[in-house]
Parts: sequence; C-alpha cells; structure tokens
Amino acid sequence: MILTGNEIARERANGRITIDPFTPEQVNPNSYNFRLGKTLRVYQTTPLDARQTNEFEEIEIPEDGYVLEPGRLYLAHTIEVLGSEHYAPTFAARSSVARLGLFINLSASLGDIGYTGQWTLQLYSMNRLRVYPGINIGQMMWWRPQGEILLYDGKYQGSVGPRSSDIHVDFDKQFARQRFPGLGASIDESESGPKFAQLAHSSHSFRVPTAFSVPAGEFDDSLTDEQRAALVEAFGDLKATVGAFFTDTVDRIQKIGREVMLTEEARKLLAARLEEIFKDPEGTELAVRSSGLDEDTEGSSQAGVYQSILGVRGADEAIAAIEQCWQSYYEAPAVAARIRAGDFDPSPRLAVIVQRLIRPRLAGVAFTGLDGADDQRVVIEYVEGLADELVAGVAVPQRTDSDELALATAPETVADHESLSQVVELVRALREQDVDVEWAVDEEGVHLIQVRPLTASREQSHSSQEPVCRPYRLYFDELPASFQLGEVAAVYSGYTAKRGPAQRMAHSCDVSVGAGWVVQFNGRGLHDAATAGRLRDALSGGTDECVLDFGETLRQIVVPKEDVLQQLAVTTGSTADGTAVHAAVVRDFIRGDLGVISRKAGDGLVVEYTDEGLMALNRGTAGGETIVVGDVALGFDTPGNVTAAENGTVLLAHLAEIARFTTAMHDKYGPVTIEWVLDGAELYFVDYSVLDGDDAVVVAHGEVCISKGTARGPLLRLEDDALLRRLSIGPAVSINKSQDVSEHDGLARIIDLVKASDEKPIICASRPYAVLSVLIEHVAGFVFDQGSALGHLAILLREAGIPAVAAAGITGTEAVISDGTVATTGHKGE
Repeated sequence: MILTGNEIARERANGRITIDPFTPEQVNPNSYNFRLGKTLRVYQTTPLDARQTNEFEEIEIPEDGYVLEPGRLYLAHTIEVLGSEHYAPTFAARSSVARLGLFINLSASLGDIGYTGQWTLQLYSMNRLRVYPGINIGQMMWWRPQGEILLYDGKYQGSVGPRSSDIHVDFDKQFARQRFPGLGASIDESESGPKFAQLAHSSHSFRVPTAFSVPAGEFDDSLTDEQRAALVEAFGDLKATVGAFFTDTVDRIQKIGREVMLTEEARKLLAARLEEIFKDPEGTELAVRSSGLDEDTEGSSQAGVYQSILGVRGADEAIAAIEQCWQSYYEAPAVAARIRAGDFDPSPRLAVIVQRLIRPRLAGVAFTGLDGADDQRVVIEYVEGLADELVAGVAVPQRTDSDELALATAPETVADHESLSQVVELVRALREQDVDVEWAVDEEGVHLIQVRPLTASREQSHSSQEPVCRPYRLYFDELPASFQLGEVAAVYSGYTAKRGPAQRMAHSCDVSVGAGWVVQFNGRGLHDAATAGRLRDALSGGTDECVLDFGETLRQIVVPKEDVLQQLAVTTGSTADGTAVHAAVVRDFIRGDLGVISRKAGDGLVVEYTDEGLMALNRGTAGGETIVVGDVALGFDTPGNVTAAENGTVLLAHLAEIARFTTAMHDKYGPVTIEWVLDGAELYFVDYSVLDGDDAVVVAHGEVCISKGTARGPLLRLEDDALLRRLSIGPAVSINKSQDVSEHDGLARIIDLVKASDEKPIICASRPYAVLSVLIEHVAGFVFDQGSALGHLAILLREAGIPAVAAAGITGTEAVISDGTVATTGHKGE
C-alpha cells in the first residue's frame, strides 16, 4: 500500500520517515521530489571488476551546469537525506526529466527499510544533456510493508555524496552463501545429506542451533586426480578380494584420506561464511559434524561411523575440523560399514555441518517406536553435559520414558522432570514416523541437535500387515537394510559372495548369464494382484523353468516359471491372509542342449561337453567329448590348431567367447574351470571352480537387550578399554588430535585376533564402544558389561541383525545369546 502525499508529510512529522531538508512544496500526491546534489563520480578505467575497488574521479557540477555525455554512467546523489524504519522506499525520475532522455537509475529503484542517507543515483543519458545542481530530478515513494521488519544494516548505510559500487565487499559472501547453504536456504539433500536437510526443515518450527552445510561436492572437488585413481584401485582391490586384505588396503585408503585438503578458494569462502553466519567465529564455539549422503536414510543410518568435532573456534580450526570429518569417511569404521552394505564406491559422499555448539546442562537421545510400531512411548537416555560419550557408547546414561514422566507426582521423582517433559513434547511434535532425536537443554530451553528416521527398532519385525512381494536381482542389486533373509541367508551369501563378482564380470564382458532373484514375500503379497503381478513381471523372459532355494536343507526345487508363486506359497505355508515375511532365492533354470566346462591349458584351451547336462559332466556321471585349442593366440581358423569331434561343431562358433572369458577369469582368480550351458544358439556362463570335559552352563538375563536375535560362538573378551575409548571418542576431544601408528596397530591387532578364531566369536567388552562397529562382519554377537541401547553401535547392531545384550560379569569359553539372555559354559562373575 503506497502512502499518499499527506500521509508522507504526517509520518515525517511523526518521525517515522526521514526527509532532511524538508520542503512542503516538494510533496506530490503520492511521492516527494528530491533534488540533484552537486557531486558526480565517474569511473576511470574499463573493464570494471566486481571483485575489487574500481578507480574513479569526482566532478563538481558548476552553477551554470554540466553536460552529461550519452552512453556514459555518472553516479550522482540526492541533496536530501531520505529513509524510514517503517516503510519500504522506491524512487523514480520525474517525468519531465525522463522526457529529456535521462535515466536516474538503471536497475536499482528499490530501497531497504532501515536505510537512511543521501541516495546514490545512476545517471545515464540518451542525449547530450546539461544538468544543474539542485534541480528536481526524481521522486521518492513509501510503501507499507507486510510481515516482520528486518532493518537494513549494510555497507551503504548513512551515505553522503555518490557512492561507487562496493560489490567487492560482499563478493566472497555472495559466493559463500551459494557454496555453503544455511538452514533457511533451499537444501539439496543429494549434496548436503538427509541429516542437514532434516535440520533445515525442522528449523522453521523448532529451536535449532545456527548452522550451514559444506556440501559433498566440496569434498569431491578437493581430491586430486592421483588420489582418485589410488582410491579406485584400493576399493577395487577390496571388492575383488572380498575384504581378505582389509587391514592393509584400508591403511592405504586412510593415508589418502588424510592428505585431502580444502582448496584455497574454498578456504577463503568458508572464512567469509563463518564471519557472516556467526559474526564472531573466533569467540563462538562450533560443532563440526558429518552429514553422509547415505546416512540417516530409511534404509540405513550408518550411525557414528563419521566424526563430530566439538569446541571449534575460528576459521583455521573449522577448516581443520572439516578436513578431519572428510578423513573419517576413509577411516576403517566408515569403510567397513559401507563394505558391509555392499558399497565399494570410492567417491566421497559426505557433507559436513558447521553449527553453533550448545553447552548444555543436560543432553541425550530420544526414540519413538523402539520396541516396534505399536510402541507409543518416547524413550529417553541422557547425561549431564555433552552427549558425545553417550552416543559413542562410553557413558552409562540415565533412562526414562514418557510413561514414567507422566506418572511422576513431583519434579523430584524424576530428575529434571520439566526439561525431559519438554523433550517428550518435542519428539512427539517431530514424529511423522518413528524417529531418533539428539537434543540438548541449556538456559534457552530444549535445542534440536539432530533428527533422523528410526532405522532399527530393538524388535525387528518379521511380519507385515501390508502385501509384500519384492524381488531383487540376485547378483546385481544391493538389498535394503530392512530385508530379512532368514533361513536363506547362508544360501544367498554363498551365491553372492562367490558367483556375484563372476556374474557381474561376465555381464561386463558381454557374456550371457542366467537371471536370478532373491525375493521377500508374505502370503498377502503372493495373493495380491498388484504385488504378485510385479513379481511375475520381474521373472518374465529368459527360460521357462526356475530353481528355488528356501534354505540349506530345502534347495534346488525346479518348477515351471508360471508355478513359482504357487510354489513359494505352498512351501512356506503362506495363505492369502498371511503376514509372516519369508525370503527365497529364485534362479532361471537353464537345462540347455549341452553342458560345457572350459579351462586354460598353457597357451591353449580345453573344452569338455556333454548332452547329458552340466550336472552330469560335473559329477562324472556322463562321459564328455573334448575340444582342444593348441594356442589361443593363433586363432580358431588356423589349420591344426583346433581339434574337435564332429558333434562338437556347434560349439566352434563360441570358442572365441569361451577363450576370452576363461582367460579373463584365469587372470583374476588363477587356474579355474568355467561352467557353461549351451541353450540353442545362446551360451550361458553358470559358475566356476578354482583348481588347486563340560563346565556348568550358566544362564544370565541381560539388564538391557540391545539387539534381539540368536547367536552362538566362542566367547572372546576384549580388555583394550583405553584404546577402544580413545578410538571411539578421541576425534571429538580435539580437532588437532591425529591417529598415530600405535592406534592403528592396536585396531589391526584386535581385528586379527577376532579373525583368527575358527568360528565367529561372541565379543565381550565393558562398553558398546562405537569403534567396535569395524568388527560387525567378523562376529556372531556382543555382550557388554553395561551400556546404552540407543548409542551408535547399538543402532548398527540392530541394522546388521547382530544379537547384543548388556549383562555384567559374563565369563566362560562358549556363549549363546538369545533375545537378551546369555548362556555360557562357565560362570557369571566370581
């Protein structure tokens, strides 16, 4: 709403608009005329540079006027000091001036609420035009704003005379805002990660400490070509060896990670962003936290595998902390977590959050849905001060929940009752789905530090009320963390661990392979038209038969492809209303015309085949014919180089393909036999083979069931508390703390000790230290003397389906964990 002339005069008199000097006759129906000052400013050289100060000269307009030349910019100023803290100003040329072909602003007619001073005009004339000091050159209008007013406090405040462009003053800040978005910006989750995106979303409704993001692209841009190549090679080695040389390879990866540094340009812009966001970055304590792009998703949290550095001050420390977060992406715990998830991508997928640090009176974590979807409680674990030791699994927290708080008759019944009740309200307000919330309480109240979806409840559900029928490609798809393999786990692992790399290699070599799937389903899914239809579509094509595996004792059931859904239902007893979730491996069954086996023989190739099928050839129940290639390098048309029986002619057209892939597999695995099936004119790669006195039983019920499930194995006690504690929380203590050789050797020693066990052991430790996540793939379960059910390791154990319990004083040689109960051959305590 524009102010009328009378309202302009009235608000000036009331002190809500500044016009100095003021002349009533200059008031128009809805504007005020301002006059041209006597000073002009003209730039001296071109091109002008937005990143630095540009030289200029000043010209005083004489009383007899000054001629403006066409096509040249003159910076001028108003005689009047104009402004308002209550209304938004705009200005324009007087129409009489415009009719002479004079522009008084080129593109900047809007002023800011709160600016007061002489206004700079941008004079640009279409004609040679004489102007005079004091002429009415333009008019100011004022508009009534809507919404909360934030007053201008910028670089042009209080200007006197013409001001040339100071865009260079904010140049770095402008680009820093784009490179490092704050909570109020539009957030690209694929660059800043789900953690920061959720914080940004929540900051509109809840108290979130001021923060900005360093997107993952900054990390990627900081890698040199040599570092990229070395990482590709190292992760390729991890994939090819299935982690057999994990410690050595990760040492190489860690060394590369520790050499990655922010670029000089990024350092300069980061310093500008810190200055703008925190005003006094040297005097403001900051928390620098990782925000992985694959962290805190519905499928996986990767909780605690990346670093947080607290107590950071100033640009230098912030830069060092960001680089330390980056380094953690290539440290052993993080690499191990990604490899367990089947992620061998060497490229960095990690953003970083720089946030004002809250020094709390209380801090902790709160969960909903911890014991399943029907659990409506808010469960809280908390400590006094910072929560870093709690989430690292070191501190033993105090515990309460919303039910206990609601029943408390007086605040002293539960310590800090009011603050904890506010945490319950916060968590319930956030609960669009079950959530995991980190919070802190100081004199300002409850702060939201982090919120993420609950990725693993203590009671993993093996049923679903919704129809379930989800196929994933056996050798090519990664399974989500929610996929429960059940009895088919060992079969699936056997197929994927051995055949998976070879199948993918065959695919990359344009060698045909039979399709395979691992299917998760319930009765409702098999009998629901939509979900069952999607499974049929996935299985369509290829052969007419499938072979089904349900577990180690129920395997290789061959059925027509059209009967697969029925067979799944019959074998598992899945009725139309069944909610129990099962899993099975389904593979195309290729009977074919010939079973074929190939192997290298010196420079040549030997191919055996039979029309009785591959199984008969493998098991020696059928005699095979042989094709011999003397020297593959001579080709297959050279007279005398290929010897084959007459009935082997059909394979001659495939010899080049057989030789190429057999050689590739030999180069990768050493001497091997390659198994094939010839079906019509198509040759399929199937598989390959490489040549060459009782103690008493004591049962203890755990004080805390951390992760449900059953496990059995030798009990292995870790006494390395100082090392484990340092590796778990050391990075949060000081940004300058570096991992020394003894720490790495200590971790390698623990890994070697665990891997040396004849079977996967059950680890016994005093606390659920976060760094123990590096052992997850090597152990059957965990027993802790005491510890948190909500810390980082606890989350990862539930995601990985590794049973764990807190039960003090467990000793013995063998242990069995079953849903919070520990049975040992030995005794509990002394």
